[in-house]
Amino acid sequence: MLRIYVFYIKKMIRSKTTLFWSLAFPVVLGTLFYFAFSNIYGEQASKAMKVAVVGTDAENHPFTKVLEELTYEDGSKMMNISFVDEAEALKMLDEGKKGSADAKAVFDSSEEKDTEQKNRTGEETDSTKRVIGVIRLDDEAGVTLIIKENDMYQSILSGIVSAYRQKADFLSDSAKQGEEAYKKALDIVSEDIGYVTSRGFAGENKDPYVAYFYNLIAMMCMLGSGVALQMFVSVLPNETNTGLRIGASGVSRLKYDVAIFLALFTLQMVCTGIALIYLIPVLGINFGGNTGMILLTTLLGNLMGISLGYMVSHIGHFSYKKKDTILTLITLGGGAISGLYAVQLKAVVEMKAPIINRINPMSVITDAFYSLNIFGTGDRYLRSALTMLGLTVLLFVIGVLLGRRNQYESL
Repeated sequence: MLRIYVFYIKKMIRSKTTLFWSLAFPVVLGTLFYFAFSNIYGEQASKAMKVAVVGTDAENHPFTKVLEELTYEDGSKMMNISFVDEAEALKMLDEGKKGSADAKAVFDSSEEKDTEQKNRTGEETDSTKRVIGVIRLDDEAGVTLIIKENDMYQSILSGIVSAYRQKADFLSDSAKQGEEAYKKALDIVSEDIGYVTSRGFAGENKDPYVAYFYNLIAMMCMLGSGVALQMFVSVLPNETNTGLRIGASGVSRLKYDVAIFLALFTLQMVCTGIALIYLIPVLGINFGGNTGMILLTTLLGNLMGISLGYMVSHIGHFSYKKKDTILTLITLGGGAISGLYAVQLKAVVEMKAPIINRINPMSVITDAFYSLNIFGTGDRYLRSALTMLGLTVLLFVIGVLLGRRNQYESL
């Protein structure tokens, strides 16, 4: 088994095509992403997000005070709040969705420019009418958030609302237990608010364009499935002379496949490791999470990608070209859905058919990176990690079962 492992390591290293798709192409694409997106967020950073707040006496609501006090690390205001009625707020939200292609539409533009434009026309500009979310303050329903999309900024708002509601419920339950319990609860909330404001809401990296780099690593993991398909098909009896010899020999087919699997995994981890070194220390891309957890996520993604290639390689007696077409449809289609070509598409799928994001390998990988950045190693990341592990086992087992079912009239 060790000899087979070493042989396939050498075989893949000598393959220029394998090294190009596993390492060179992702590095080149990552460089292009860096020059395309590195300066965009810098122009938006620390600009207040526009939100509409509705409700009776909303200006004096405790949650409004929380929103007004939220700041970025440089001390600038995080929120630009508009107090309007609900009909106007929903209209502003619709305008924000229509203008979402222009990322600057949901942030404060130059106040002087907006004021000048308003003075000329006598009415507000389109940009001042756009908001990324509507917050409804109601005495009975409490604090609710209305959004039309589900990207990073809406996640920040959702985190703020969720944290506030949890603390409000905690205080309400404590108040029912007596004045002393309420005072203790108030002290706990006061001590925790600073941490939640600075870390829990916005995450370590608020740049939405980092999602493209999440997709880049996910694509590297899925490119491993293409290499896996090529390697595993090359040892099938109906495809190559090598496969005929292996099939006629007394070598355990499962042991042979496991040796190839481990060789593929080793090469993929080396390639993705080099890519991460290039992206993080060299280009300075901030993935927004613990480096060890990023490596663990990459490891799980590579295992899942190789398992996918292994499973497809054992589908029936199709030719390599047909199996490659099937795998290409899965990886390219999955890449599109996960936001590789347009980050917003993943949010649309999440709203319309979330089950697709739960089973699409690339979406699962990107969601794991996103969770590390925004929420840390919490429940959402654990769900993504367990999904990757589960899909790895499922795909490999299906591949083994399909391989055992394949029968050949003669070798």
